Amino acid sequence: MESESVYRNIPLSALFATLGVLFPLLFHFIGLGSMFLPMFLPLTMAATLLPPAFAVSIAIITPLCSLFFTGMPPLYPPILLMVLAELVTLSLITSILYVRKKWSIWITLCIACLADRIILYGFILFFAEMLDFPEKFYSITAVFYGIPGIILIFLVVAATLKFLQRSYPEIFSSVYSRESE
Repeated sequence: MESESVYRNIPLSALFATLGVLFPLLFHFIGLGSMFLPMFLPLTMAATLLPPAFAVSIAIITPLCSLFFTGMPPLYPPILLMVLAELVTLSLITSILYVRKKWSIWITLCIACLADRIILYGFILFFAEMLDFPEKFYSITAVFYGIPGIILIFLVVAATLKFLQRSYPEIFSSVYSRESE
């Protein structure tokens, strides 16, 4: 049983890491940009399907692969470090609360997204002084700038999970048993 889940988790991890590199390219190509947190969307979805170790692994690997293949997120200003901190936080909390603790998707996403925004705010406050940014204004603006992406995460992840649970009840009844949400 243990090896079955590893064999299932490896291709899922690769799929979501690939989507995490491709979504930002697509979003930027059609003019939606980073406001919709395109890398966060597939990685949050992955965190609802994968155990914490896999979720955190792809939260680290995906932005590094994106940097290697596309040059984004940049190393300076330290956007890459900020994205890594945010994705690890979001993925870890989502996976622990939803996959391991079996919490509701809505409560899980509320807590994970709030923690992500707190990490972002703290990160910017920390680095703003070094980079000569007006830290209070810039950190609050950055937190609110991602709100459309947070809304998208709530809508897409919840709808996708509901679809998957209906379409593949045999998988979700044994691996992800839940009461109706």
